[in-house]
Amino acid sequence: MHPVVLLLWGFLRARALAPGDKAPLLQAQDSYGRPVDLRGTWAVLWFYPKAHSPGCTFQAKRYSELYEEFRRLGVQVYGVSHDPASEQCAFLERLALQGGMIPDRDGRLARAYGVRSLFGFYSRDTVLIHPEGRIERVWRGVNPLKDADTVLAYLKGRLR
Repeated sequence: MHPVVLLLWGFLRARALAPGDKAPLLQAQDSYGRPVDLRGTWAVLWFYPKAHSPGCTFQAKRYSELYEEFRRLGVQVYGVSHDPASEQCAFLERLALQGGMIPDRDGRLARAYGVRSLFGFYSRDTVLIHPEGRIERVWRGVNPLKDADTVLAYLKGRLR
């Protein structure tokens, strides 16, 4: 089979997670090399295609603006992309973003959460993990202009 066909087939066949499924809580490090532990806490993983691109910049800025509200609710928030850690650090620092980033260079997290990838650009998906270690909600193909607000509104309704 032609390599491009195999690549596209892999992009289209990403496993879909559903609410109630066990969350793949894989060990990871944030872009600064600190361990990320999602066990026993609410966690948002927002997957994005590319640091510094317009949609990703807006999405990252909005999560940063709402970061303290997420934190007050006891929610960890991480952006995840295929970008190297150095690029994510530059993204965080250039925009003075709050929150964390996880570099997923080997695609392990994207595959585990059913996020499609084409040439290293992830689909724009957001996963909410319940403190009991299960998937609470998955949003696929999110609008970068509304994603953070949508997730925060869901959490406020769910936790109050």
